[in-house]
Amino acid sequence: MKSVAVLLLAVLVAGIPGGAGATGVKITVNSGGDIPPGQLPQNAMFRGDIARDPRQQYPDPRQQYPDPRQQYPDPRQQNLDRRQQNLDPRQQPNIVHRSPVPVVVITQPVYLAAPQICVVPGYWAYAWVPQSYVSNVWVPGYYNYDALWVEGHYEPRGYTWGYYQPYWVPERAC
Repeated sequence: MKSVAVLLLAVLVAGIPGGAGATGVKITVNSGGDIPPGQLPQNAMFRGDIARDPRQQYPDPRQQYPDPRQQYPDPRQQNLDRRQQNLDPRQQPNIVHRSPVPVVVITQPVYLAAPQICVVPGYWAYAWVPQSYVSNVWVPGYYNYDALWVEGHYEPRGYTWGYYQPYWVPERAC
């Protein structure tokens, strides 16, 4: 099989004229594997019986267009800082160069107040409001603990009562 490939290579090289078209030659030798005989590979373009690389038909774009960096000057070199040009007092003695004045920076304290994370919402609560009054009540006669008789009479007696008063409790932090 190698001898057939060498023979095929020798025939192709001998049949191609030297010079102009010899740079684009690509020969694929297949040892009986993935492409059936008589069928051409799908990724190459052919001129006659010679397979060519499809990338070879277009010129290199880097050679087609010039480098724009060489056409235009560097903008950083065009706008020079005028303050940096004459820093030496010997070059211009009529300009007084002063040493930089120290700047004192006094920082102010910064206080941050974080919002409350836990807040109990407001709600209605109820409080007992006691009430009392005194009334005279008839007490019938009776024997006391010393076995003495006590006549019936009126005596003052206090009574307590009350009610629930609603009130609002505002929201507060936990």
